[in-house]
Amino acid sequence: MKKKTINAFTLVEMLIVIVIIGILIAALLPRMQAAQWRARDVSRKTALSQIQTAIVTYQGDKWKWPAIDSGAKGWMAISGISEALRVAWMSSVPVDPISSNKVTWFLSGNNETTIDDWQYWYLVTKRNWTDNGGFVLMAHTEVEWWSNRVACASGNTTHKTLTWWYIKNTNDINEIQLCTEFVYDKNSSNTCSVSGWKCTYNLESELRYITVY
Repeated sequence: MKKKTINAFTLVEMLIVIVIIGILIAALLPRMQAAQWRARDVSRKTALSQIQTAIVTYQGDKWKWPAIDSGAKGWMAISGISEALRVAWMSSVPVDPISSNKVTWFLSGNNETTIDDWQYWYLVTKRNWTDNGGFVLMAHTEVEWWSNRVACASGNTTHKTLTWWYIKNTNDINEIQLCTEFVYDKNSSNTCSVSGWKCTYNLESELRYITVY
């Protein structure tokens, strides 16, 4: 009489499969995370484009920038723009994909402020030697590829970094240098620095994307 054969995995085979699956997950997880970071940065750039269009439309209708009187107070969260802009020119003000995203900004000297709502910033400044001739919009970024500037989170207030003082007091908005090269230096003594077109940073939270108009 023939013995009935049972087809089944042995314990060793199951362990090998589990190990292989674990290795694949470990290899794919960083790529999946990077894809999420890039997707959020794309969302932020799209939001800034929408906000810029709304602000320019507002200026064309009203002959002034939204909430221009708030410019002297430093960076203004987009949520601080008048209700007219949010209702008439935008159905809703975009919100950063990471709602807990908080950034500390140096206004001047050692005075600092933390903006933790909406996470997009707007500042009217000088352009083509004309006061209130243009504005800067800014968002936090997570990937160097989508960034064009760094901002000091703490410990460095040199005018070359993206501080309110530097943006507000630069001679002209056209003189703001955007970085084309980024260097990650986790051992840097300074939180971040800008030299020509080169940005050095040691915290991912210092990456920014800015657009000037």
